[in-house]
Amino acid sequence: MTDRDLKVLARAPSFTPGRRDLPALVGLLGDASDADATRLQAALLRAELAPAVSATIDAIAGARGDDNTLVRLIAALGALARKDDAARARVIAIVADDGASARSRKAAAVALGKIGGDDARAALLAYWDRGDLAPDARRAAAEALGKVGGDDAIARLRGGADAGPRDAELERRRARALLMAERTQARGEASEIAMDAAPPRAVSVIARCRAGLEELLADELRDAGFAPKPAPRHLIRRVPGRREADGDGEVAVRLDRPLAALWRARTLLGAGIVVPLPRAASFADAIADALAADETIALLVALTRGPIRWRLDFAEGGHRRAVVWEVARRVAARRPALLNDPTATTWDVVADERAARLELRPRRFDDARFAYRVRDVPAASHPTIAAALARIAGARADDIVWDPFTGSGVELVERARLGPCAKLVGSDLDPRALDAARANLAAAGVDAELVAADARVYAPPGVTLVITNPPLGRRLRGDAPALLEAFAAHAAAALAPGGRLVWISPVPRRTEAVLGRALRLASRRAVDLGGFDAALERWDKA
Repeated sequence: MTDRDLKVLARAPSFTPGRRDLPALVGLLGDASDADATRLQAALLRAELAPAVSATIDAIAGARGDDNTLVRLIAALGALARKDDAARARVIAIVADDGASARSRKAAAVALGKIGGDDARAALLAYWDRGDLAPDARRAAAEALGKVGGDDAIARLRGGADAGPRDAELERRRARALLMAERTQARGEASEIAMDAAPPRAVSVIARCRAGLEELLADELRDAGFAPKPAPRHLIRRVPGRREADGDGEVAVRLDRPLAALWRARTLLGAGIVVPLPRAASFADAIADALAADETIALLVALTRGPIRWRLDFAEGGHRRAVVWEVARRVAARRPALLNDPTATTWDVVADERAARLELRPRRFDDARFAYRVRDVPAASHPTIAAALARIAGARADDIVWDPFTGSGVELVERARLGPCAKLVGSDLDPRALDAARANLAAAGVDAELVAADARVYAPPGVTLVITNPPLGRRLRGDAPALLEAFAAHAAAALAPGGRLVWISPVPRRTEAVLGRALRLASRRAVDLGGFDAALERWDKA
């Protein structure tokens, strides 16, 4: 195989190099473009581990004097070292090798930061303590120490650099590395949202649901004792390139009781406490001022058990890393108790520059509403959608309920949660779906009859409520609109007088023509199902 052929093959994610390919593949790393080098390294990681490590170590030994190639090879060896002790030992040896070039030792230090572990930390500490590190090597060492963490690494980073001219870039990287190391060190203590605690004062909250379900969520919140209002238009999240109807629906409430009260609503996706952004010299300053304010701190302390961990995100999307690190630095300096930790975060802090506000979204807590969902299948309903269907259907004690596309059974569970009924029946042609439904119903403590049957011909006798979210994608083969039309005609005929069909139709124009012959349309709303709209409908039979 030629080098050109090998380079082309390496671009395919499915390519796994054989032992004979490895010397040539490793040899290509030195002259490859950055993009090709990334692909070659990925291919190397898919190869058999021991031969890949051996080929890379041999290539490093043969590349003495060629720093560009050595840097690439050491990075590749560092990636292999996450799984192989021989590779790990070789990278550590390079960091300590006085005969290696400065660029090689720096590349090895960078690799050790990604590898982690006690031996990597010890090697990096010894590297940091050298008195001959060039500024770029000192910066790389600071970042690596921040990643491996530990008391000794934190002590070095707090102590600053060795004496000499001030290096502003080193100080920036050292401060960021110290934040990383300190938040890693703090992860040993558990942290969670105190759902049973009330805020110290009433706060504005945006409650979220699927777009199209706002009225249902507002009704549930009223039942829970709130006075919901439509979210002000300036608070509604806008994402460039998306239709206004896409995304989450939003309802505004005032929260003066524990957060758990909000999570009684079964159509609720999530919620966020609104904190206005003050005027400031920059967006980063405004975010830091809002987070570090006394009222915000009191709120977070009251609603958090354990360390207060947070991560910053942006309503408009994007990473904006410079803003993230600047905010983290400023908040750490003013409020050390607030730990910026994207990995083990307790609160998502979503900044909206246009609306001039933060939203504090609780993340780490036990949401017991849907704990029964222990099994799932492709295209199964999200429980909040199932809860919406059940709420529109209503609860009658004499109901004989049928879900003809039962999937994982969540519609049956949510209908049972709403109120008593005479019988629950679920049918599906997919044995995996019936198995999942059986497990979920058992976990919920709900009794239901499950039947392997075609929804176009089967129906339980005397059915008074058909409630379903028909599957799309892999679980629905053939002409989906035609299948739904056939089902709609059969369901309308099977319903007892006074019965209801509550479902989601992805092709409402076609199914309306069928259902309208025997049923009356009682309600319809467009619901965002994650990138496309479908009609959530209720049809009544006279």
